[in-house]
Amino acid sequence: MNNNITVEPFQIETTRTAIAVVTRLTTAMGVSHHSNITYGEQTLMANYVYNSRSYKTVYTLIDADGAVMNSCEEEDGVLPTLFTSPSGEAFVSVVPYHPDKELEISIPVFSREQTEKPKGNRPFTGKFMGIVQDAAVFYDKDQWSSAKPDKMLTIVFKDGVIKKKNNIKIAPPTQNKVYVADNEIHLLKKMNDLWIHRQINEKGEEIKRRELDLGGHHARDIITCSFKEVSCLLADDDNGRLALLLVDTAGAVTRKELFNLGDPIFNTWQAVRIGPDTFAIRFNTEFGNGWMVVRNHQLVELFYSKGVQGYKNLLAGDVISIPAEEKLILSGLNKTRENALAVTVYLKSDKPKEQKTLFIINRTITTDGNG
Repeated sequence: MNNNITVEPFQIETTRTAIAVVTRLTTAMGVSHHSNITYGEQTLMANYVYNSRSYKTVYTLIDADGAVMNSCEEEDGVLPTLFTSPSGEAFVSVVPYHPDKELEISIPVFSREQTEKPKGNRPFTGKFMGIVQDAAVFYDKDQWSSAKPDKMLTIVFKDGVIKKKNNIKIAPPTQNKVYVADNEIHLLKKMNDLWIHRQINEKGEEIKRRELDLGGHHARDIITCSFKEVSCLLADDDNGRLALLLVDTAGAVTRKELFNLGDPIFNTWQAVRIGPDTFAIRFNTEFGNGWMVVRNHQLVELFYSKGVQGYKNLLAGDVISIPAEEKLILSGLNKTRENALAVTVYLKSDKPKEQKTLFIINRTITTDGNG
């Protein structure tokens, strides 16, 4: 295959303050953010960049200091799903243009000269969850139907090259919360008054199972999950009170209050490990969105877009300024360096294809939680 062609689709502006670096990417016609992952200590983004006739998939590398290192245009493909190989190389699953077929191929993002174009497979709609042994793990669940089984895809590598893909149906219960770390896959699902915690292997086979009584508390998302150590779950209530549920190896639960946001949370996303015992979780409410960072079961920062042009840390009062009249949409969060993160933001628009600007916030969290 040919390597992707280097392009310069963005006008770039960078603003540096004591608490963050904000990089503004502006296009002539329009841009929409599709996905992002950690690549080394950088952010790798996949965006659609529009022109007068159509659009192209463009990959952009941004370092932890907010500098744009490179942009390149996908030779032939849409619907990009970025992921990394077990050795840390950047890969992407894309659907090449074809008048009759919609088949997905998985290929390196960079350095393709030694890669033969693979045969296509039926597209997998799940999310990249992490690495287990020699495989990249993806997970998909139907949030609208508990009757449809959850699905897992493993892309198995050998000597840095994709060897095979395995599509796996996960045994019930369905609609699991998923945690992948330390070569382990954990699933969590509420069933009646109990929560089912399972560990499965990369073949989808169950290794361990236990039932947890969380005492009526609602686990919104997993921060960590383990049979061998304390598990940490994010909880909330209808009034926006945030807490942690700490579950020991015997199943005993301790609730630890975090913060009263004052607004009910609509959604949270998969926690991202950004440092030792340090996790970032993005969220949204009726009034805005933001992210929180939990370290050693303590809340060290919580940035929220409500009431400001940008994001305000509700613990310290400092503001990351993004002057804009439109509502900010937080569409991505990933680790860069150790204890540092990048957040991708765009402006809400009634005509998404005419949205011309992306913002990337790079921030480092120090030992006391202040950047």
